[in-house]
Amino acid sequence: MLLIISGVAGAGKDTVKKEIVKRMENVETIPSITDRPMRPRRYSR
Repeated sequence: MLLIISGVAGAGKDTVKKEIVKRMENVETIPSITDRPMRPRRYSR
């Protein structure tokens, strides 16, 4: 089975993923990715 979790930022995708991993056996996950450009780095002083 392949399950894709998709949604806007802050929708709870990681929370849902963690619950699925806790409740099911033999689950493999892959890292989350995005197609938006990286934000510029900000250095605090």
